Amino acid sequence: MSLYASKGSLDKYLNDPSLTWVKRLNICIDVARALDFLHEGVGKKATVIHRDIKTANILLDHDWKAKLTDFGLSLISPLIQETDYVVDNACSTIGYWDPLYKNSGFLTIESDIYSFGVVLFEILCGKSTFAIQKHEGHYLPKFIKSIFEEGKHDEVVFEQIREQIMPKSLTTFQKIAYQCLHLEREKRPTTKEVLTQLKKALEFQVS
Repeated sequence: MSLYASKGSLDKYLNDPSLTWVKRLNICIDVARALDFLHEGVGKKATVIHRDIKTANILLDHDWKAKLTDFGLSLISPLIQETDYVVDNACSTIGYWDPLYKNSGFLTIESDIYSFGVVLFEILCGKSTFAIQKHEGHYLPKFIKSIFEEGKHDEVVFEQIREQIMPKSLTTFQKIAYQCLHLEREKRPTTKEVLTQLKKALEFQVS
């Protein structure tokens, strides 16, 4: 394992109590920054759609700094290209897939946002989408939707970090993460909006 990712991938630490809420927020912010760089045009030349955002593709260094990796499925779209989507044979990781992409083959940057929403809730829940599927019979997005519709927002929080979290921090985090999972891609936030709200959640936590 590289010294730059000495702790390995994030999926191994989801249920680790030593990964505090503040550390989790900072990891989310690191990934949001990386996504914003990709989506807003790498070097102002092209938009990159990662297409496989998941906790296994987020590596952590010795100081819990996060790096987004594995661009094997990524697609590059020139900024001058008029279309905002790519027609593609859908491929990603089940449990993180944007359902619109899965069903239609239309890939957009909002597909990454949906997958990132799954990651955000995994970090909050302390459980992977696969663990939830095994226990609940369906993957994280459907589980979260049912919990939120019942108004049981607090029940999704990882028990080992629950007492660490300030109410405003939790509300801000959950609101933007839930918006990422919207079935209408036009109603999903941009990476900049996600990044802004995650920073606010951190400010509420440390202020």
